[in-house]
Amino acid sequence: MKLPKLDINFYKVVIGVGFSLLWARVLYLVWQQPSFITFVWFYLLIGSVILKWVIFEIVDRIHLKVRIKAVSGELDAASTRVHQATKGEFKSEGQQANINNVADVGFTQRLNQLEHDVLSFGNMVEIAIKSSVESLQRRDADLATQIIRHDQELDRMEFTIRQDCMSLLAVGYSWGSDLRMIVALLGIITELERMGDYAEGIANITLMIGNRPPLKPLIDIPIMAQRGTEMLRGSLESLSERDVEKSKRICQIDDEIDALYDQVFRELLLFMVENQKNITQATRLIWVAHNLERFADRVTNICEHVVFGITGEMVDIGASKY
Repeated sequence: MKLPKLDINFYKVVIGVGFSLLWARVLYLVWQQPSFITFVWFYLLIGSVILKWVIFEIVDRIHLKVRIKAVSGELDAASTRVHQATKGEFKSEGQQANINNVADVGFTQRLNQLEHDVLSFGNMVEIAIKSSVESLQRRDADLATQIIRHDQELDRMEFTIRQDCMSLLAVGYSWGSDLRMIVALLGIITELERMGDYAEGIANITLMIGNRPPLKPLIDIPIMAQRGTEMLRGSLESLSERDVEKSKRICQIDDEIDALYDQVFRELLLFMVENQKNITQATRLIWVAHNLERFADRVTNICEHVVFGITGEMVDIGASKY
């Protein structure tokens, strides 16, 4: 069984007791029978000043240097893990779409296919965010690495869909509701690509934390991920169903996720106040919660794009307090 590391205050108590005994010896070497006033001034006051302002200051400086060195080593190790997971250049592998290579099919059919691709893209992002939080819960470095590498596939998907949108616009047959829908889909894939980046960020944090024991069991963060992915799924359903009211209802869930974020933030802040050793991991978990809060905000943006694509109305139905 591994013994817990002793806090710096324990060492200060030991040093204080040792110094008191030594200082008493010095006192009785100078004065065999010191008076009470001499004892108070020399032993208590002067000794306390030396102990607090000199010895403890030296101890605190040494402890600070040790902590800085340890944190620097921790950050270097985290950066190394992230670099190892992400090394390798982005290769298009001949998948870059040619804007002039337009399939000879009906415009409506191609627009429907484009919408289908966007829905598939959203499904991929949902899986990525769920898997990233799962990797954090399980401290699964392999899963986190897969998510980080999978982000390149999401980037390629976004690029391909964007090129397809440009191809449809280049045909020149788009007007009215079709034109609005293409513009809406362009906005939606921008939001989805950024959501994929949030999943990658959470996976990076999993690698940074490594095998260190958690501050506490993760409860609210997985709930945030669950509610956020439910919002995403519902927003894409409202797109396929052309349901404006459903888009507006989904945005109301964002308030619940904001409340969970506030709770996580306050709780982790208390961990930092109680013990400075918790600061690094607590800060990283706050970033996880922040990514999930922003994920939900991106979903509300998708809902606004859906409303615009269906009605042409520019609305602000998902304003966040952050």
